[in-house]
Amino acid sequence: MKYRKFAPPPPLLPYVQYFWTLDSGGVDAKAYHTFTTIADGLPGLIFQEISAGVAQQWNHALPTCYLYGQSIRPSKITIPSGFRSVGVYFYPNALQSIFGLPAHELTDRCVAIDALDEKTGVSLIERLLNTPAADRQIQILADYLRWRVERNSAKLDAEAVYASKLLAVSGGRLQLRELQQELRISERTFQRQFRQAIGVSPKLFSRICQFQAAMQQLREGQPVNFTELAFMHGYADQPHFIRTFRTFVGCSPRQYARAFNEQLPNFPHLIL
Repeated sequence: MKYRKFAPPPPLLPYVQYFWTLDSGGVDAKAYHTFTTIADGLPGLIFQEISAGVAQQWNHALPTCYLYGQSIRPSKITIPSGFRSVGVYFYPNALQSIFGLPAHELTDRCVAIDALDEKTGVSLIERLLNTPAADRQIQILADYLRWRVERNSAKLDAEAVYASKLLAVSGGRLQLRELQQELRISERTFQRQFRQAIGVSPKLFSRICQFQAAMQQLREGQPVNFTELAFMHGYADQPHFIRTFRTFVGCSPRQYARAFNEQLPNFPHLIL
């Protein structure tokens, strides 16, 4: 399985972290690949070409091209062998800043791109399917996103965007009350704006950022035990970290290390 990562063009830097492709390689009519989703605080977009069959999540067929919101509970996605996926990892506020959507409406959900564009006459899927080269497909997606940004008239919640950036940089360690006071807005307004722009509450987003900071250390292969890792990232103890890991991944850290291979971040491949 081949994974590649691509930097966004300069006009998309405020909205897109990176583009990516994942190619399964060979085709086996009886084989399926199983992935799990991990809470990462980020929405995204995926286009998938499959030789035969369809990808499924929660036993429901996934669209050929779809936009997804925050994932706060793990789920299994199965894809038939013989596929290529092209995707976009956005920044947390992208659903509002690119698509003009209330982010909370897509939390743990996805929507087909065609459903968003049915009134505009844009046929993104048709253009992608008629373009065999992955590099060119990424260019088509980039052009589409720039077009979306230009026509988006939704009012952005600058306070929520600012808060999400600080929470991500701090690894979820920033005190929410201090952040709210810095923004000089009420708790209720802070909660409402954040959920509208980011898709989850500030507290849950902070937990996801804390978890991801610990996960990043595991990804880097640093020799540290789970007790040390828990304390380094602000968890009360090792059991607290393991409970959080199970909440966002669906298994323990040791089970994860044995059973999954994570080429595409936060979308690990089941190898057992």
